[in-house]
Amino acid sequence: MNSLPSIDLALLTRDDGPLHDSVRDAINSQVGVRLNVHRVVGQPLVGDASRIATIARTRNEAVRRSRSEFLMFLDDDVVLAKDCVSRLHHGLIARSNYGAFAADYLGESSSHRHSRHVAMGATLFRRSALLRDPFRWEPGKCECLCRCEDIRRRGARIDYLSGARAWHLSARQSCGCCETGNLSSVKSSIALDDPEAIKNAKVLVAFNRRDIYRFQNVFLRTLRAAGNNQEVIAVGYGLYPTEMDRIQRLPNVRFIRRRYNGQLPPVRRLVDFRDIVSELPAETPVAYWDAGDVLFQGRLDSLWQHTQQYPDKILAVREPRGFPSNNAIRGWTRTIENPTMRRRAFELFASNPFLNSGFGAGTARTLSRYFGEAILLRDNALRGTTDWGDQTALNLYCHSDPTRWIEVPEDWNYCVHDRQRGEVRVMPDGLVVNRSGHLIPVVHGNARSLTQFAIVR
Repeated sequence: MNSLPSIDLALLTRDDGPLHDSVRDAINSQVGVRLNVHRVVGQPLVGDASRIATIARTRNEAVRRSRSEFLMFLDDDVVLAKDCVSRLHHGLIARSNYGAFAADYLGESSSHRHSRHVAMGATLFRRSALLRDPFRWEPGKCECLCRCEDIRRRGARIDYLSGARAWHLSARQSCGCCETGNLSSVKSSIALDDPEAIKNAKVLVAFNRRDIYRFQNVFLRTLRAAGNNQEVIAVGYGLYPTEMDRIQRLPNVRFIRRRYNGQLPPVRRLVDFRDIVSELPAETPVAYWDAGDVLFQGRLDSLWQHTQQYPDKILAVREPRGFPSNNAIRGWTRTIENPTMRRRAFELFASNPFLNSGFGAGTARTLSRYFGEAILLRDNALRGTTDWGDQTALNLYCHSDPTRWIEVPEDWNYCVHDRQRGEVRVMPDGLVVNRSGHLIPVVHGNARSLTQFAIVR
């Protein structure tokens, strides 16, 4: 008699074509469980409002077909470790307050915070948690995020399970899932080697004399060494003539001179970046980073493509810590002069991912809209805040209307500060990797943490 736990596995596909070999082999290799595989094809119907609506409807069909106590959802572009389903099942057996556990095949999870969004491409549910509410979606929210909210509203928990491993196939082999919500769960439907988008992209950066050395010898040097040859538009505040001459001689760098007026670059750049992007073609891919504490270790090609796939959204990254661990949320909002706005800003920041403003990306049109609105927010709604930069403006702008932004993997702006010991490591060759040993494409040493970690002197 087979004593292994019986689990239904709903394999979601766009069509009934052959599976990728690695996906099929991984399903057949699962240990410690007995899988009842149901292939559910998510073909769009006339009444489906969008691809995400099709996916939600397909997931509900999978729930109707299931009979076991547990139901595993698997996308057809996700490869499971041989003990993945068994680990997820053990996690649910051991913790009765959880309605679902997922394998983090997209690199979304953190060791010290819960994941607001849990991608459903490799997730094991208690079937009872699925019968209470159907899968649904909302404008600006994928069915994954809506399911997370519904489970938590019912008093249960859902999160990624440490140790449950899975891998996502490359974008060329992917089928597409979440179209809104968290971009790290979005499979691009366009080629990742579009030469025009990559060639025409712009990198914006602003700095004063304090950071001129780091801009040239860390930011720009590593950007080029990583294979990113896009034009860099640099705004320099209060530079000496010899310093300006040196910057102007750098290849493929457009230098814009501004006089020093005592205002810090993270605030002053709002006006200057707005003026720059307003003169670019509307669909131009654009990204900006802080100048003094960022180093690059990978190509930015897929980031540029994401701006084209979501031309009306800001691409943003959350900080490692949100409320209540991040003291800036309370400190920066409590000094806002208007009591109504003070309360609203705090509520928004405390209940949403706290976005780091050392990075932002999007089309020139989308960023122009943000920069213009951020200037007004700082002058009016946020008047009095002790935020010395534009972080409160970015968070208020995005969280006031969730359709304005989309969360991308933290690798595009991996904040080193506020991470637990071992979560970021410097290898003997000087490369910076995460806890899993993966190379981090863009390392952001916020709060001067690059120096603290001896990554940059």
